[in-house]
Amino acid sequence: MSYVPILHLTVPAIWVSVLLAAALANLLIRAAVGDKFGEWYWNALALYILTWKLSYIVFNLQHFLDMPLSLLYFNGGLYGHLLATALLIAYLARVHKKHAALPGQAATAWLLFFLSYQAILQTFESNWFQAALQASLLAAAIVAIRLLAKRPDVPNGLLLAAFFTIELLILSAFGPLLAWQNATLVVIAVFTIAMYIRFEQKGPST
Repeated sequence: MSYVPILHLTVPAIWVSVLLAAALANLLIRAAVGDKFGEWYWNALALYILTWKLSYIVFNLQHFLDMPLSLLYFNGGLYGHLLATALLIAYLARVHKKHAALPGQAATAWLLFFLSYQAILQTFESNWFQAALQASLLAAAIVAIRLLAKRPDVPNGLLLAAFFTIELLILSAFGPLLAWQNATLVVIAVFTIAMYIRFEQKGPST
């Protein structure tokens, strides 16, 4: 695992990558569709981060009690990630009617966030070739979404699915196909694309 020095602390690169990717995706959505993510985006992000981080206390209570500062460097691991992912999906399912923009933005948000995260993380870890592939796919996604997303003859759900598939192929080329990261990509992609297709068919919830 790579670390990034920030002032007097050394922070895992994965957490810096998550925060930078969240901010970058929020900027890139404006370049892609001329819009911005709603409040739901930051709520979902905060829910995931806090759950995965704080679940470390639940799953490693004794270690936390012995070394409270270990919370800065560790998270809840696989179980914490699964819990955070489940809560994230539950949150999106619960509030999609309250936030009118959510069904139309969630799949694009996940795509831009995940590609940004991978590009930044691989850069921190000096995996230059993989970082270049991720950045290239991110750029292609922005151009495709901008040029094609508003054309009525283009199935936008299929377009997003194609980019998620390419990303899965890139990840599997540099690591095992059956990995929790790949499973997370697929599960959230399927959920958000299904939400988007239903949104296209029925229109915004009222």
